[in-house]
Amino acid sequence: MSILQNMTALKLLQLKAFKFQLNNPFKWANGWLAPLYCDDRKVLSYPKMRDFIRLELARTIAELYPDADVIAGVAMNAIAHGVLVAEQLSLPFVYVHPTPKDHGLENQIEGDLRPRQSVVIVENQVNAGNNCVKIVEALRNNGCKILGIVTIFDFEFPSTQRKLNKLGVDLTALTNLDTILHHAVIMGMINKEEEKAIKEWQNKPSKWNK
Repeated sequence: MSILQNMTALKLLQLKAFKFQLNNPFKWANGWLAPLYCDDRKVLSYPKMRDFIRLELARTIAELYPDADVIAGVAMNAIAHGVLVAEQLSLPFVYVHPTPKDHGLENQIEGDLRPRQSVVIVENQVNAGNNCVKIVEALRNNGCKILGIVTIFDFEFPSTQRKLNKLGVDLTALTNLDTILHHAVIMGMINKEEEKAIKEWQNKPSKWNK
């Protein structure tokens, strides 16, 4: 666990951005049941936390991808963070839908994006990874080079990492599930047995509690 991972985890937990419910699990949009929920949208309501996330995402991108031409936010939840980062780095911004719209111009990529531009994708959290795969494919179909994905939080699902490895795309997160659980135990938000149960879910989230 790096200093940044620890700092980000503590700030998110203090913000109550994570809710743990092992006995009454949350249902995700993809149908999976989950013993916790990450409500990172809370970040946007608190200026100091918002500034921290903006600066750390921007610093990470500047250090890892100094040749970035464009910041691409994943629609809809990462649009705000993407705009903040693009503004911090003085870079153009676009946002990308997982699938083309079925109305208007039927765009999948919103904004001006030219072929052969180097793009960094900004996501708010990475779980199953299906949206990331669709975004990468859309940008590559537009003729762009994907430098990497940067996110606030990574659930670190093995299946997601395999998907990204297959695409040849690196993922960098400000913090991750293991770090969150470590501090949640220390803060008394969950106990050791609950931590173990959540890690079992992490290994096979699609089959948990079935």
